[in-house]
Amino acid sequence: MTIDEQSVNTIADRAVYLVLDWSCLGTWKRVETKETTTELRASKRLIKSDVVSDLNKVRNRTRTVLAKYSLSSLFRPGVYVVPLEYIKTVDETLQYESGQLELARKKLVSEWDDIISEARKRLGDLFDPLDYGSGVQASERFSMSYRFIPIASTPDIIKSVAADTYKADLERSRQAAEKELEAFRESLRITLIGIIENMRANLNKPDGERRTFGKRFFKNLHGFMDTFESKNLSDDGELGKVVKQLRDVANGVDDRVLKVSRDEQSALDTTLKGISDCVGNMVIDEGRKIDLSDVA
Repeated sequence: MTIDEQSVNTIADRAVYLVLDWSCLGTWKRVETKETTTELRASKRLIKSDVVSDLNKVRNRTRTVLAKYSLSSLFRPGVYVVPLEYIKTVDETLQYESGQLELARKKLVSEWDDIISEARKRLGDLFDPLDYGSGVQASERFSMSYRFIPIASTPDIIKSVAADTYKADLERSRQAAEKELEAFRESLRITLIGIIENMRANLNKPDGERRTFGKRFFKNLHGFMDTFESKNLSDDGELGKVVKQLRDVANGVDDRVLKVSRDEQSALDTTLKGISDCVGNMVIDEGRKIDLSDVA
């Protein structure tokens, strides 16, 4: 077992599942033209409106919050594991964004006639009224629903019905929990590598290119470190030591000196490279270190 048994046994007491379902209105449609071949496809934008952008921004903002305060489950897309410490934060975000979604949907209905008129002028001969329903129908295509579900073991009722089934299901639950914790561990390690490599890319930009220092330089790293303890459901002690080292490194940097001194930038880059290589060696895929070339 690569995950400590205590971590597997206590995950139900440390986090819950969030099941989040989205639906949206497709704004592009394939069209046939004289140039259409088996190697070439053409599409038309059905709807071009700021309100559609507002609807999409709700989804993007929600994903940003979930990326910070939760871990993606292995069950299926849209299922997250939220540490207990962040349930209130996540729930408040989802409630707020649900409200923003509803406001945008109402705006879509009120502007629907203008949206259709704009599409008719923009698409010309490619405009097809059959591509569009009513504003209410369009708004209903944008929806978000969610619920929190406890991470529970096999129901005790099975124990009284079939002991063998109960034992087998407990083992399946244990194996599933261990597999998920292993995925969480790898995800946190890869995420940290990406943050470090982005910092190094900024440090190594040629003179004359814009480089960001000060609080913005450490923003993503601090965000990771601030949520690490709660999201570290696998009790990854190795990564915990690295996070502590990074915290010491970040606290020891003088932003004003770093901004103007190439020597300081070079020294920090060397330190970060060593830490990145260390975490990279922790990331194993079927016995081999994975390709991290696209992480940054």
